[in-house]
Amino acid sequence: MGRFLVALAVVLGFAVLSTPLAHAAPGTRWEIAPCASGSKALWLPRVDKFGTDLSCTTEEARSAAVKAAVDSGSPKRMANVAIAAAQQLSDKSLTATSPCVLGAKGAIGEAIGTCVAA
Repeated sequence: MGRFLVALAVVLGFAVLSTPLAHAAPGTRWEIAPCASGSKALWLPRVDKFGTDLSCTTEEARSAAVKAAVDSGSPKRMANVAIAAAQQLSDKSLTATSPCVLGAKGAIGEAIGTCVAA
């Protein structure tokens, strides 16, 4: 667990200090794709490379993916867990009318949103 917390601190520190602020593009809107009943939009840590994926899944499946990543001991996979958690937390404030950056994806409520040209 200690390695996970160190990886989380490093990733979040890097993300906060190195990411330029994104500005909403004029003439954009969120295109909403609802998830099937029993699932919701959740950020998942990737297994094979750095990053995350947004998918319609269950909390149980997400918890299993997070546990597998943490149990792997891989710094890359643990960093992906931290990134996915930060993205999920950040998306809590998104609504269908939130400004967006063209091409961005987000968990809007229980649906997946993609920023498209208006």
